[in-house]
Amino acid sequence: MNPQAVMLIAGLEIRQRIRSTRWRITALVLFFLISAVILGSFYLAVVVAGIGYTPWSQSLLDTAIGVVLFLGLAAAPTLSATSINGDRRDATLALVQATPVSSWDLAVGKLLGSWTASLAMIGVSLPYLVWGVFSSPASIAAGVLAVIVVAVMMLAYCAIGLGFSSLTTRPAASAMLTQAMVLLLLIGLPIGFGITYPVTARTTTVGVARNDVYMGECRVEQKEKEFYHTEYTWWMLAPNPVLIVSDVIAGGVDGARTGDAPGASGFFALLQSAARTGPDTTDQTCPRPVYGEPASHREYRNIGRSWFIGLLMTLLLGAGGLAVAARRLRVPARKLARGVRIA
Repeated sequence: MNPQAVMLIAGLEIRQRIRSTRWRITALVLFFLISAVILGSFYLAVVVAGIGYTPWSQSLLDTAIGVVLFLGLAAAPTLSATSINGDRRDATLALVQATPVSSWDLAVGKLLGSWTASLAMIGVSLPYLVWGVFSSPASIAAGVLAVIVVAVMMLAYCAIGLGFSSLTTRPAASAMLTQAMVLLLLIGLPIGFGITYPVTARTTTVGVARNDVYMGECRVEQKEKEFYHTEYTWWMLAPNPVLIVSDVIAGGVDGARTGDAPGASGFFALLQSAARTGPDTTDQTCPRPVYGEPASHREYRNIGRSWFIGLLMTLLLGAGGLAVAARRLRVPARKLARGVRIA
């Protein structure tokens, strides 16, 4: 792979997307949209509801990251989903393929160009992201890492879009397929997790501590109980982008693994951690207090320990899309779909 050729293709891709003044208007619209959400939530929470600045600011990073992630999921894949078949339709792809540029140079260059354009989502919201990082109960390192993870996920989504762009002849079809893949990760796999939840049920004999009020003693009785072993199916939740980012942020909170992970990120990270940890099938032991049994923090143990697995799965999907695009860009082409123009 030739780095100079890759950068040249990436530069052409970026210039093609910003050659009109509409990108400036789009950036301004995005900034005002993000500002409306952030400042609107400030007005409703602090001014109207009167909950105070500190509780609101502790959720600012969750809000800012959520807005950027939502816009990135909508825009980043679309930027690359029309990159190859759009150039074929405009008869500009064959001109580049006629130069001494390899298919991998062309695919990686287009990917970098689309990814750079998608990073505008993070650029326009950077003031609020910085504000949120320094206001969040999570560490600064975790906040910065969350922003980096969002950028890396956008790279993977752009690669997925590039793969579909090389497989289909119509830009509209590749855009729809790319969004369908993103929705599969965002909604489809969690639905699959819910559908398979009853299948994970297993009946296990465990010891249950019983307090005999009349005898004044504690006894351990063997009982059959039904447990749902979600530790076998939790991986379906791993590539969900919301859960990935939530796990990064919650993992940076002190005491997150003992039950102290506030905000939306803490809630979503707890759901994933509980699913990955699975049920507690250990026997109870005596003595056991009659009232007020201490709460177990077992379900919190995997907070901050799952995001890299989901990110790796997302990157593998992106790598597959990039490989497909590079293969389809090889010249001479062995077989072209009906209606595809060569030059």
